[in-house]
Amino acid sequence: MTLPAFADYTPERYRNEIEEAMAHQRDGLAALRDDPSPATLGTVLEAWEDARAPLNLILSAFYTVRSSDTTDEIDAIAEDFAPRLAAHSDAISLDRGLYERLKQLDARIAAGEVDADEQDRWHVSDLLEDFERAGVALADDDQERLRALNQRLAELGSQFQRLNREARNAATLHVTQEELAGLSPAEIASLADGDGFRVEVVNTTQQPIAAKLADAGLRRRLLDASLGRALGDHDTRAVLIETARVRAERATLLGFDTHAALVASEGTAKTTGAIEAMLIPLAQAALGKAREEAVELAAKYAELQPGAEFTAADWTYVEGLLRKERFDFDESELDEFLTVDRVVGAAYDAATDLYGITFRRREDLVGHTADSEVYEIADADGSPIGLFLMDLWARPTKNGGAWMTQLVEQSELTDDLPVVTNNCNFRQGVETVSWDDVITMFHEFGHALHGLFGRAKYPSRSGTAVPRDFVEFPSQVNEHWAWQPGRVLPAEWLDKLRAASEFGLGYAKAEALIAAVLDYAWHSTPLDELPTAVDDVAAFEAAALERHGLVDELVPPRYRSQYFAHIWGGGYAASYYGYTWAEVLDADAVAWFEENGGGTRANGDHFRSTLLGVGGGIDPMETYRRFRGRDPELQPLLKRLGLTI
Repeated sequence: MTLPAFADYTPERYRNEIEEAMAHQRDGLAALRDDPSPATLGTVLEAWEDARAPLNLILSAFYTVRSSDTTDEIDAIAEDFAPRLAAHSDAISLDRGLYERLKQLDARIAAGEVDADEQDRWHVSDLLEDFERAGVALADDDQERLRALNQRLAELGSQFQRLNREARNAATLHVTQEELAGLSPAEIASLADGDGFRVEVVNTTQQPIAAKLADAGLRRRLLDASLGRALGDHDTRAVLIETARVRAERATLLGFDTHAALVASEGTAKTTGAIEAMLIPLAQAALGKAREEAVELAAKYAELQPGAEFTAADWTYVEGLLRKERFDFDESELDEFLTVDRVVGAAYDAATDLYGITFRRREDLVGHTADSEVYEIADADGSPIGLFLMDLWARPTKNGGAWMTQLVEQSELTDDLPVVTNNCNFRQGVETVSWDDVITMFHEFGHALHGLFGRAKYPSRSGTAVPRDFVEFPSQVNEHWAWQPGRVLPAEWLDKLRAASEFGLGYAKAEALIAAVLDYAWHSTPLDELPTAVDDVAAFEAAALERHGLVDELVPPRYRSQYFAHIWGGGYAASYYGYTWAEVLDADAVAWFEENGGGTRANGDHFRSTLLGVGGGIDPMETYRRFRGRDPELQPLLKRLGLTI
């Protein structure tokens, strides 16, 4: 197990090693392409992996650091290399000689001249499809235009990440202690900043802290700061408009009606029609349920503040009060169970019980940040699985939200063991977290397990190397284990929490699904219908949601366009639907566990061997069928959400 030597890296070293690795890949692929011998697995697929390995390793380390604890120097390198890496990628994916070499291998496999297993065949066929989707068959002039578009997209994505982070930091509110009524003494202390206090904005529209703030004025200021970020200083709108337009032009050049159609073809959905048929009715049903909830919340607010208007800023606060009254439940009563250490330990213990793995802290190893913890993960028989790095704490130099990264890819070809990270944004000084944070912790650790358990032949196919609309599924299944009695909470509290959690479910699902529709609207709109001016962004957003009856001032989307980091600065463009698409699989998979005795070692081993361990080595939907015995069904998700469509 090899951990990148983060402590030894300087910005200049990152720059030099990226340069060297790019040259290594260019030279290796040129040799592969020009090799006159008959195509074999070794001279094509294995040589392909050898060529990409150094660049993948150094970029994984670099971007892990950039997202977790960036500096001006790191940002400058990222923005400098973004167009160059795009050009480098295009030089590969538009190389007709490489494509022909892969076709030679494919033909020899089909003719029986090369003995290939299902992982070999899948790797070849998927690489060929990647080349075709990337534009290898385009004429020279069109390829030249495509290269320019791809380079520009890389520049824009890097710019959006920086602007969005700066906008989030700039939206911080400076408040008085009196305005923080409703928070615990520890929570108030964690917000101290010199002579006053500061409340920082998180990625999402609704701010979790608002659920506890008794001061209606502060709740409104906080929501206004959230909704208004990235509109003045650090304005992202010009970047996102150009991004959407370049993506639309690129999709047309590649033979697709829209960027959404291109992305769907790469995933398990395959078509935009399949996405629409699932996404729109679910969003409409969830908003309908949220509107029913709003009637009760508004009535309660009228009791609390006669004559005052009930707004979106009040939703989570009033919902919490009603939840406490109706279910005799106040989440603050769970504080003794929801300390950071306890929650993280519960996620680790659940994996031990389900899969037999063990954790050993490696204090001799330095992770990607000074605060990160490094663990050596071993199997039930003591054999090593890989390394896991946990970075728990928020900092201004860190991206918002929570995520997993794969630092080192597992491979049976190279005998490399995986190294993965989890990254959270808990506030240092606050000992307890919310139940939503618990679910996020289990979710991200589900991604980590997917990466750690990989047993694919080829590095580029291991672990989480699956389509965007599939990758969230295993991590969503892992959320289920937080609900086991005694895992995080005693059974009596779980019963209360489950009942209380179902209250307000319409709103929780609606805000996420409306955001998914917003993403879909930006990326399913033809180029000539997309905005051209920053002042048109809000109107486009409103019109796109209004078309489907999804505009409601009380239920804003989880992300507004200007701070929708998943789609403009991350990898989820036209793919945010994937969370819900994957939830269909998740609910169906959890139903299988429940039908077969729950979270037993036998069931865990079956899930691991048939699905998690295979990673992207074969068609991911085939791994699902091997796990479940059939294709996924929608009914378990509808039952979970209490919806009919």
